[in-house]
Amino acid sequence: MREKGHPPEPEERPGEPVGVVFGTVGSLNFRCILRDPEVKEMDHVQVYHPTVGWVLGMVDSIELQSDLSQEGALVDLSGSDARATWRRVARISMIGRREESGPIFRPLTPVLPASKVYRADEDMLKRTLGLRLDRSEGVYVGKIFHTDVDVVLDPSELVKKHVSIIAKTGSGKSYTCGVLIEELSDKGIPVVVLDLHGEYHSLMSPNLDDDQYLRMRRFDIAPEGLSERLSEFSFMPSDDDGEGPHPIGIDIKGFKAEELLQLMGIRNMGVGTSILYNALNTAKEVLDDAYDLSDVLSIVENDHNPAKWNIVNGLQHLLSMPFFSSPSTPLSEMVQKGRISIIGLGDVPLDQQQIGVAALVRRLYIARREGAIPPFMLVVEEAHNFCPQTGPAVTKEIIKTIASEGRKFGLGLMVVTQRAAKVDKNVLSQCGTQIIMKVTNPNDIKAIISSVEGLDTRMSDEIQRLPVSIAIVVGGNVSNPILTEIRIRRTRHGGDEVEVLS
Repeated sequence: MREKGHPPEPEERPGEPVGVVFGTVGSLNFRCILRDPEVKEMDHVQVYHPTVGWVLGMVDSIELQSDLSQEGALVDLSGSDARATWRRVARISMIGRREESGPIFRPLTPVLPASKVYRADEDMLKRTLGLRLDRSEGVYVGKIFHTDVDVVLDPSELVKKHVSIIAKTGSGKSYTCGVLIEELSDKGIPVVVLDLHGEYHSLMSPNLDDDQYLRMRRFDIAPEGLSERLSEFSFMPSDDDGEGPHPIGIDIKGFKAEELLQLMGIRNMGVGTSILYNALNTAKEVLDDAYDLSDVLSIVENDHNPAKWNIVNGLQHLLSMPFFSSPSTPLSEMVQKGRISIIGLGDVPLDQQQIGVAALVRRLYIARREGAIPPFMLVVEEAHNFCPQTGPAVTKEIIKTIASEGRKFGLGLMVVTQRAAKVDKNVLSQCGTQIIMKVTNPNDIKAIISSVEGLDTRMSDEIQRLPVSIAIVVGGNVSNPILTEIRIRRTRHGGDEVEVLS
């Protein structure tokens, strides 16, 4: 049965229409002739559905359809001007509608041909996409691209379900990480950062960059340094004058024999594992939990089993590192409400870097599991070095443990990398919120698409074309991928210069 006529539409309309539905219309997607030249891919639009009301859609693609034939084009090539007319046609994918509470639902019937299409208004975007929090309640990361609608993430979702930031070098991943650190600290959430390149010391200073300062008004922010909230730590001894980062000392209470063997790089020790297991138990019984690594070494040295020497050598190697022989750092100093603790790794030899991070992170995990420190976010920069998909890394097992179990104890993980394909896929897939910036390596794009729920292969082209400072945000309280303009930082950026969208 053929039907005709104008589709119904409420009296209240969100501005002027930007296009009209035409052609064959499906319940999953439809085409729209555009009248507004400013509409771009990944913009959000809304259209009235005859049975459920206003529904949200997203522009998948835009093409120009012309009436220029092959013959007309050949005429133009011959030197005569061919005349052509064209129109902009958008393909719109249906997202759906959300009531005040409950999940998004997508109508099972199409919108009607000839329906007017409008730019999505702020209320429609916030309600449907899950952006219900305001800045005072959540983590303000920026604005939906081409709009003034704030993108605010739920801090509890970030900590409980982890977050990943993925971008090629120079696309703004560390800059974006700095934005999240500012916001988490503002909400009273402690942050511990593994800083390989000394990029995060600059959080102490306000952002006075001339170009960025001029753009702060758009995001309604002002420069601010966080020196009063920030502490710096190092695995290396302090200077003679006592200046510089606080030296880290790590105790081994709570460590299992297998975990110490991993730090030593010893696997499948057999009887050696029993020797170390017995030594740890003896230390606990005799010294009433007041033991350290040197006490365990003394007990192993007094063992009569000749298999002890690999263990002795391994323990001596650990004790040669300053963080195992220094007084233990109280973790309550490192993890406090709203405090940002920077663990500087730039001057640490690679083997000590891996062992120190593995031991410290395990100690933090144990302390959080026991409730000795508050819930916090652990930021792992260059995550492909600490939890690689292939190859050895002493840190890999504890990072995987936090990814899979940390949410039970309020230990959040922020994975930051430019090489998604080189990060353990189990760790990446555990991140409930993803912030994806420009990536061009095919292997990395494939890893992103396969690990991130809500992204499909169509997004791979979009990821490669993202401008600097623009990200696709998905997961957590955000129900569909959102093209987001990352806000300007309040603190100074300490990495390489990153251009921001003007």
